[in-house]
Amino acid sequence: MLTFSTLLLRAYYARIGWNEDNFYGNLNRSSSAILDFTVPPTLSLQISKSPTDVFYTSYALDALPRLNGGVSYVASEAVGEILPSRTVPLRTMVDHFRVPPPPKRPVPPPEEFLVGELVVPPRDYLLYSRLHFPSCHLSALATTKVGSGCQASLAFMHSPQAVGRPGTSSSSSSTTASSESSSSPSQSAVITPPPPPGNVILNFQQDTGRWSTEYTYSATDGMLGFRGLYNFGLTEASLTAPVDEPPILALQPLIGPGADEVDKKTRVDEEEAMEGGLRGRFSAGGEIYFSRKQRSLGVSTGIRFTTVPPIGIPSHPASPPTTLTLLYNPLMGFLSTAYSAQISPHFALSSRYGVNVYSYESDLCVGGEWWIGSGRGKGGWRGLRGVIGDEPAVESASTDVNPSSAELKPVLVDETRSFMQAMKSHTEPAKDTDRDGVLKAKIQGNGLVSLLYESRIRKCLVSVGVVSDLSSRSNPIRTIGMEVQYFSD
Repeated sequence: MLTFSTLLLRAYYARIGWNEDNFYGNLNRSSSAILDFTVPPTLSLQISKSPTDVFYTSYALDALPRLNGGVSYVASEAVGEILPSRTVPLRTMVDHFRVPPPPKRPVPPPEEFLVGELVVPPRDYLLYSRLHFPSCHLSALATTKVGSGCQASLAFMHSPQAVGRPGTSSSSSSTTASSESSSSPSQSAVITPPPPPGNVILNFQQDTGRWSTEYTYSATDGMLGFRGLYNFGLTEASLTAPVDEPPILALQPLIGPGADEVDKKTRVDEEEAMEGGLRGRFSAGGEIYFSRKQRSLGVSTGIRFTTVPPIGIPSHPASPPTTLTLLYNPLMGFLSTAYSAQISPHFALSSRYGVNVYSYESDLCVGGEWWIGSGRGKGGWRGLRGVIGDEPAVESASTDVNPSSAELKPVLVDETRSFMQAMKSHTEPAKDTDRDGVLKAKIQGNGLVSLLYESRIRKCLVSVGVVSDLSSRSNPIRTIGMEVQYFSD
């Protein structure tokens, strides 16, 4: 279950129109939502409150196995209204599988005039801070937009006990070390690491829709990093299209004389038409970073393929939402591939295989998520000729209409609306398809099996999970945890 602070950050990005998926760091986000979930502590409680529309507070407490917690504060004018835990859609609180939305060029807010004078809108910002107990470790984040396609952020971490007593370890670090080494057969032999030192991280992001860049600087080790991502097969019309409507230029008439010839030239974001296969677009990027303190250099590259919904071509079968990624680090020799797909409206599967080409060590992880309950919506991704959400698709009017005539205008409008509905259902299920809960499961190559169930019980959001080791007969159950979250009005 996402924390309240993460929910506010994502709401802030959605409010300012910032596309998190159009960056190299989130290239593998679809499979990570299924395969990288963690079981909560043995007993965790989070209580959050929104006294105003600008200031938010959150309190977290881990009662077992050791007592620790934290207090969080968030201030932002661009978050908007946050629903309480009894009515907030469950899909917004769960990191679930989704296809990245089509890239768009960020646009500045519309100009407003008051008594003939231009009104300068306030700068969008978000301020976050968290104080951890009993270690008194302080972490903070400040982010703001410096332009229509640029954003800057500053992250700050400070541990007073690490500065005052560098040779000793705090109770919080002992808690973390013991929880991480709970699977070790000899816990007494584990040396408790010192608490993390303070650090300041500067980050600058730029997004143009077609490509994105990210610059990072870490003060502790003097690390400089650069990331870039480029999206292939995008037209100027698709980049500048309004958010609520797809580009009409990308929709060609598919009826009347010569429809077969037009079908061969039809493109969605200029992707190649692959008969009988998946239809989508590619994104490729890479990163390079250098640490001045450690005298080390790092390089990685990756590519992602994402499907797009069909546009009403009967000869093209509907492609389920699918994402394929390939990541490679030439210096470390690490190669990772991931495949994720939604095989039904409420069931998604993902697999990831990683191998080191130098040592031939490999690891395989397979998982899935299943949305269960009595939700009204049936969802869907069958395209324009099938069901889109709960609304029937718009059929073509007639087959003897001249594509160049003016009578095609209503058909194009209907196709445009249908394409918009298909894209929305393809990237994110409709709001009325919210279910009662989601069950996640994964199995790793080392024999660990993890189960996590997230649901809503009355006014609270509850997560219950278990981690089991199939290879151990003496200790088959590694971890059992439960987390409860409550948002007040």
